Amino acid sequence: MKKKKLKRLLLGMFVLMLFFLLIFYDSKNGQSPFEKIEDELTLALSDEEQTPEPEYSEVIQLDVPLENQFDEVALGNGCEVTALSMLLNFYGFDTNKNQLAEELAYVPLYEDYYHHGDPREGFVGNIYGGDSAMGVDVEPITDVAEKIVKEQYEVISGRDKSFDEIVKVLQSGKPVWMIATLELQVPTDADFFQWNTQNGEILVTALIHSVVITGIDGDTMYVNDPYGHKDREVSKEDLAAIYEKMGQQYLYLEEI
Repeated sequence: MKKKKLKRLLLGMFVLMLFFLLIFYDSKNGQSPFEKIEDELTLALSDEEQTPEPEYSEVIQLDVPLENQFDEVALGNGCEVTALSMLLNFYGFDTNKNQLAEELAYVPLYEDYYHHGDPREGFVGNIYGGDSAMGVDVEPITDVAEKIVKEQYEVISGRDKSFDEIVKVLQSGKPVWMIATLELQVPTDADFFQWNTQNGEILVTALIHSVVITGIDGDTMYVNDPYGHKDREVSKEDLAAIYEKMGQQYLYLEEI
């Protein structure tokens, strides 16, 4: 009698184990249904968390409005704010070069007998014309852009992006402000000279200029030049060399 009860108990345990095995084991994939559900949930969550990649166009031409720095009231040395105004106009901001010039910080050509003004702190010298000027770098231009766009866009600027990265920004549909050179000539080392400021010595060149990159088609790129040229052609190789030689200074807007 005891043997029969033991046999029934063992048989019941065996059936119960078999039942759980069939429920919790996927013979095809070697895992339990709960593990499969967990994996599927993890995959779904990871897909939701991924930020969609921006779309890039190999060939792109942006219609950035042209502004001429020599239109009255002329800013003979005001290429940087003129280029910025063009970029802002593209996004619908009603700006002009003279309005932005009033928002810009300024430093004198000579701080004292030993030191020049620092273009990283403000426009150096006379923006309206003449030789008593040395332009302005991206930092003060960034300050002006932020005053205009406020919370509508994020101003992305600096000196830390390669030219290939700048091209990607352009191909995603955003014009790019950059420090360039007069007549888009590739500067040589001989074109630069030391400029002693109260923050230390920097290299500058009288060739300093600014443009807005508006398009690319293969090895040809296009810029709006404040000297009055819309979609001016320049080789990608030359523009890359200019960008790097002039300190990789860039600015563009990003939607918030």
